[in-house]
Amino acid sequence: MWFSDKITWDGQTGDDSLVEDVTSTAPIMNIEVTSGRKIPAKLVTLHIRKLHLNPKNPRIRHKFDGETEADIEEQLWHEEGTKGLYNEIRYSGGLSDKPIVSSELKVIEGNRRITCLRRLDEEAKNGEIEFSENAFERVQCLMLPSDVEPKDVDLLVARVHVSGKREWSPLNQAEQVFEMANQYGMTTREIATALSRSPHAVELMLAAFRSTLDYGERFPDNDGHWIHKFSYFYELFRSTYLREWAKEKRNMNFFMKLLAGERPKLYQGRQVRELPALIKDPEYSRLLSSQGFDKAMEIAKTRQVGLDQFTKKLVEASAVLQRITKDPRKHLKDPEKLRIVGEIRKKTEYILAGQARNPKTKSGNRFASGGR
Repeated sequence: MWFSDKITWDGQTGDDSLVEDVTSTAPIMNIEVTSGRKIPAKLVTLHIRKLHLNPKNPRIRHKFDGETEADIEEQLWHEEGTKGLYNEIRYSGGLSDKPIVSSELKVIEGNRRITCLRRLDEEAKNGEIEFSENAFERVQCLMLPSDVEPKDVDLLVARVHVSGKREWSPLNQAEQVFEMANQYGMTTREIATALSRSPHAVELMLAAFRSTLDYGERFPDNDGHWIHKFSYFYELFRSTYLREWAKEKRNMNFFMKLLAGERPKLYQGRQVRELPALIKDPEYSRLLSSQGFDKAMEIAKTRQVGLDQFTKKLVEASAVLQRITKDPRKHLKDPEKLRIVGEIRKKTEYILAGQARNPKTKSGNRFASGGR
C-alpha cells in the first residue's frame, strides 16, 4: 500500500539544499542495529529521481560495468526476482517496506524497490498502466543521520539480508560478513551475535569467501565469473572430510584447478558433495584431473556396483543424464529426445514409488542413493 506523508520534497526543483529543510521537522524512527543499539532515522518522502542507486550493491558489484544511474538501474532490473517484485508493488500500489537512504540520498537498502518504482512511474506517466501520473513518483524513506558510523550501516544491511526476512544469496551474505570481519575487525563471535547466526555458520561463510578470493587471484577472468565459484568452496567447507583435506596446500591447489578453464572438471557445485568418493582413490583422482567428474564418477560407480550388464546399463544411463543436466537446452532441442527423457522420468518415478511402498526394500550402495 502507498503511505502519504506531510514531509515531502519536490525533486523537480533540483535543489539539494532542500533536504535539510525537509528533514528538520521529520519524525524520528529508531532502527535497531544490535540489541540495545539503535540508529535514529528520519521518516521523509522523497522524489524517486533524486535518489542515487548504489553501484556497490552486493547483487551487482562483481558484474557491474556501467557508469551511469541508468546503467545501475538496468542491471538491477535484470536481476533474478526483480520483475516479481515489480508485480508485487504494482498490485499493491506502492511499498510497505521503506527504503533506507543516506543523508546524501544514496540508497542503502531498497535499490531494487526504487528501480521498480521508477519503471512504474514511467509507465504511469505514459498511460501504460491504470494509475495516476504521480502515483509512484515519491516514496517514503528512512534517512540515516549524516554522522552515522559506517560499521553500523553495514551491520544494519547485514541484519536485513543475512539474518532477516529478505535474504541475499549465500554469496552475497558471505561477502557482507567478510567485509564486517575484514574492514571492521569484528570477530566471528561478534558477527554471529550481531546476525543471530551460529559461529560455525559465520566461519563457514568466511572460509569459503576467502578461498573464492584466492581463486580469483589465481584464475581471474574479464567477466568476473570467478566470484560465482563461491558455491563450490561453500560445499567444500561444509564437508568435514573435505575441510580437513583442503588444509593441505597441494589439495586446495588441486581443487582450484578442477574449477578453472573454459571446460572445468567440476562444473556444478553439488558435484563437490561426491568428491570424497573420488579423491580417496589415486586412480579416480587422476581420472578426475584428466577427464573430469562425469568420467571419473562413471567408472567409480561401475566398479562399485559390479560388472553385470544390467547394472552397467543403468550406470551408463546415469552418466548420459548427468551430461544432459549440464546444458539441457543444448541436448534436448530434438522433441523426440525430450519425449524419451519424459518417459524415463515417468518410469523412474514409478519404480521409486514402488520402492517407497515396500519398507523391506533398502538401497545397498551409497552411489545408488546419490552418495549421501
